[in-house]
Amino acid sequence: MTRLTWNTSEFVVVDGQRITCSGNLADQGRWKAGIRRDMGRRFYLRSAGWRALMLRNAFLGTGFIDRIVGGWIHKHARSNTTFLEIGCGAMNLERYLPRILCYNAFDLSLSEFHLSRLIRRRSNVNIALASVSSIPLDSDVSSLIVSTQVLEYVPEVSQAVKEIRRVASPHAIFACSIGNGYCYKYKIKGPHHGHVNFWTFDAFVRMMTKSGFRLLEGRMLGLWIPIPQAVTDTSYTLPISAREEQYNTHFLYLFEVLK
Repeated sequence: MTRLTWNTSEFVVVDGQRITCSGNLADQGRWKAGIRRDMGRRFYLRSAGWRALMLRNAFLGTGFIDRIVGGWIHKHARSNTTFLEIGCGAMNLERYLPRILCYNAFDLSLSEFHLSRLIRRRSNVNIALASVSSIPLDSDVSSLIVSTQVLEYVPEVSQAVKEIRRVASPHAIFACSIGNGYCYKYKIKGPHHGHVNFWTFDAFVRMMTKSGFRLLEGRMLGLWIPIPQAVTDTSYTLPISAREEQYNTHFLYLFEVLK
């Protein structure tokens, strides 16, 4: 159970838990740096809504990303694994990590609601507010790193990939997913307002290969259901792999870090 040490002394307290905070964090597009406060009455309203959202995502959303990446976590986690999640968001992947391991994770923006949910169900957690472009950790410290739906949002993506490789130990496993910015659904619905990076499936592999990562496994998945926007703005997706790349909403990758 390896608990990573964040290289900063600043912190905030959420639900009795210290959340380490990097200094000089800046907002990034739609993401506002810091803790999003939503406790009190809003906590219980969000709790009920969150259960419904999770149920929808499991069958008609992006729940397949958690299931696939979670399967990779389960496959590669060992008793001596040092785990790190980058851009942890709602922290759904925590449930796939063996209880004997510490859940080390960070994000630029964290919800008080999700932090409290995590703290109440797991004791060995180590969370920080930080940017992937400047990870407050020593080099060569993590043997299993995951990051889902993050890199397509990061303006300084080359620096972010360098930072991921820096904190990874030699031959570490890196599991990630990205949205397919060229998916045909964006031709119909319009561009995703948060995406700043766009790759084909192979272009992302080439970038990561040049950066010192070796592809172990890759998948294209997610068939968008074209429901008219007059009915709903929410995207509904089936966990199906299409033959043509443009009809897959997401790309998933498993890499080995070469060092």
